[in-house]
Amino acid sequence: MNKSALRLLILALCILSPSSLRADEILVSAAASLSNAFNAIGTAYTKQHPQTVVRFNFAASGTLQQQIEQGAPVDVFASASPKEMDALQKKGRIEANTRADFAGNRLALIAPLRSSLKQWGDLLNPSVKHIALSNPDSVPSGRYAKETLTKRGLWVAIQPKAVFGENVRQTLTYVVNGDAEAGIVFATDAQSEKARVRIVQQATPGKDHVPIFYPAAVVVGATNSSAARNFVVFLKTPAAQTILSRYGFALPPSAKPAPSAKSRKTP
Repeated sequence: MNKSALRLLILALCILSPSSLRADEILVSAAASLSNAFNAIGTAYTKQHPQTVVRFNFAASGTLQQQIEQGAPVDVFASASPKEMDALQKKGRIEANTRADFAGNRLALIAPLRSSLKQWGDLLNPSVKHIALSNPDSVPSGRYAKETLTKRGLWVAIQPKAVFGENVRQTLTYVVNGDAEAGIVFATDAQSEKARVRIVQQATPGKDHVPIFYPAAVVVGATNSSAARNFVVFLKTPAAQTILSRYGFALPPSAKPAPSAKSRKTP
């Protein structure tokens, strides 16, 4: 996203000044890959907390980070990687004691259903003229893709074929619409379009790239700090984790499933 477009987006968000937000609303800025799952989680949260309406702003994690740094009125930030959250924490823009890792994901090489691609090395085939991946400078999935291709010795060769998306959903659309013969997205995004694209291979966490996990935290100056804190806590409850699992997300590395009410022992 160029600077002019970013300024317009920030301006639009800032129109929603803290004074214009109702006391029973929170604004959650979340990675684009969380769109489907978070819309369902927002509904589930409001069902448990009828006094609170959850609104979402979905975009690339790097773009959301910049918006928060420039003063956008956000209550909760949920990133597709720790890098963006680390940067905000370093600048004192999130409440560090609320930070929590709530989901994990996998990176997938995808292609149209009828494609003959079978492995990562097939990206070098002359028949593959366009490879969709997200911008590595601002989108976590693109950064993980670049890391994976580099470790597999493919990055230099495929760069001329690369078509960059501004977020992972746009990257997915390039393959869905036939504008690219292959693409690299999160496995959860591939699952959302399984009727039109297939996963060729998945990358190996810890070998091809660092493990993928999603942190969330309350933003400093949140208009509704209490509700924002409750939402972050809710992300790790069985109700939210069930929804995340339904959309293909995994538990974050080293995390244990949240205990259900039935499994809790009474003293």
